[in-house]
Amino acid sequence: MRIGRRTFIAAAAAVGLLAAGCSGGGSSGGGASGDGYGGTLRVASVGEIDALDPLIAYSSESWQVIRALTRQLVTYPGSPESIGADTEIVPDLAESWEVSPDGLTYTFTLRDGIKFSGATDREITAHDFVYAIKRFPDPNAQVSAITYYNALLEGFREYADEFAKVPTGDLKAAKEFIDTHEISGVTALDDKTLQLKLTQPASDFLDILTLNFVSPLPEEIVSNYFTDSLEFRQNYASSGPYYIESYEQGKQLRLKKVPDYNGEGDPRHAYVDEIVFDTTVASADAASQQLQTGTADIGLYVRAYPANVIAQYKKTDPDHLHISPSGSAVFISWNNPEQPTTDGQRALKDLRVRQAFNYALDKADIVRGLGGPDAAIVSNEILTSTIVGYTGENPYPTPDDKGDPDKARALLAEAGHPDLTLNLVYRNNPEYEKIATSVQNAAKRAGIDVRITPIPGDSWGALNAFLSDKSKLDEWDLAITTWTPDWQGNSARMTLGGWLDSEFAPGGTWNGVTYHNPELNAVVRKAFAAQDPTADWQQANRIATRDLAWFPLVERVKSVPTSDRVTNWTWQSLGNGADITNIAVTG
Repeated sequence: MRIGRRTFIAAAAAVGLLAAGCSGGGSSGGGASGDGYGGTLRVASVGEIDALDPLIAYSSESWQVIRALTRQLVTYPGSPESIGADTEIVPDLAESWEVSPDGLTYTFTLRDGIKFSGATDREITAHDFVYAIKRFPDPNAQVSAITYYNALLEGFREYADEFAKVPTGDLKAAKEFIDTHEISGVTALDDKTLQLKLTQPASDFLDILTLNFVSPLPEEIVSNYFTDSLEFRQNYASSGPYYIESYEQGKQLRLKKVPDYNGEGDPRHAYVDEIVFDTTVASADAASQQLQTGTADIGLYVRAYPANVIAQYKKTDPDHLHISPSGSAVFISWNNPEQPTTDGQRALKDLRVRQAFNYALDKADIVRGLGGPDAAIVSNEILTSTIVGYTGENPYPTPDDKGDPDKARALLAEAGHPDLTLNLVYRNNPEYEKIATSVQNAAKRAGIDVRITPIPGDSWGALNAFLSDKSKLDEWDLAITTWTPDWQGNSARMTLGGWLDSEFAPGGTWNGVTYHNPELNAVVRKAFAAQDPTADWQQANRIATRDLAWFPLVERVKSVPTSDRVTNWTWQSLGNGADITNIAVTG
């Protein structure tokens, strides 16, 4: 699950990085302005790029950047229509692949003549994918979404358990372990053939392989540096159409197109010659000003642009305002330990109480407070609108999504909790404070006393650490939190097959969610094995939604203004925003 930002801490230094090596073969495009190629894309980044190492990058924004620097076995091509439309899996570095009849073995054939750039210019081989995967459970910094690989890759869990015994802080020890241990399900049959074996069929396995974690890495370069360190960034080995030309921490990141780039099979058209990130931008307001004055073309790390800026674009420059549902959800999790520690926790175990609280919510007011339909839409299901299994149904409708206090009161009386008190925690920033206050005021109409408490620190990580702390179980009954799909389309593994599947998820580890429903678990198993899991995910979604496994609030809408130089606007599923490799500029 992608959330928050990881702070990158290193000695501030202006550094010129290694010049890119040339890659042989055909180019993905020329530099003439008449064919859509050429120019510089200027990005106003509100702060530093939080991660560039594909091992740990796990924010939407870092994925937008890394798309320009890496390639995978398979990928999504981008979509001019919407974020949710970017779900077609296409070949990338893999020219072709075969799947065994039992769905457990995937064999990929790599393209010839595709090379790294930057720190090395040698040809990419299947061994570079094996090394990247073997690096996943490095105790110095393990891959951000390790649960996918623990669950699916044959031999991975056993390999990870052994790797965990290697002392941290010792690069030589980590390299020696990788070089002397194997993952039985991850094999380079030869330089051009990669074989991956699964523990169970997975209809979404190719989707998982689109994630930037499975990017080829040259061991002879990467093993010399700690994960995403300043030295790692200075010696970056790129497999994508751009390389890091220069990096000045806290000031600027400059990407340059690889000379004579071999873009065979690459849906990243790499229209612009350079992509320059100004990381000194202080706020969304400052980024908006740069877009409007033409000193920047797009923004980065902007959760939502000011409502007045969106309104102005709609009136004066609608062609450069791009709007799409994002699939990102804001919801309320409820504290569900096996042994409740508060009266609120005990009450919430009763579905009638959960229904009452859900009926009390004024979701229309939350949308209004976040900036209206250009910023959010009401959500009434566990899954959001961009995910396979979404139904568009609402088992608990209220007039205009404003809540039904009378029905809530009746359910509370029936359940024997007419005077319910609940403690709600949230991230300490103005946006989440608005949501918490709206929830508090709406619940009060139904006689529910919601006491709100901000958790120190603005980041999702700070909130999740609080929710995961077993010593603090008695300090909260409800928590406002959020999630973004790791990919769009067939991605219910994250939620219905992840946090809510008690056969998979340790309770309370993610977003404070602890849930057990054998009926849901059984349907999830069917969905994983199905060639077309749509009907199964819809059934699972209905089960969890009706049982109020959590309380859906809103789905975020991306409203992205750009400068008037931007053409060929393209959405990216994985980055949940702009596809900087397929955007062009004029002038």
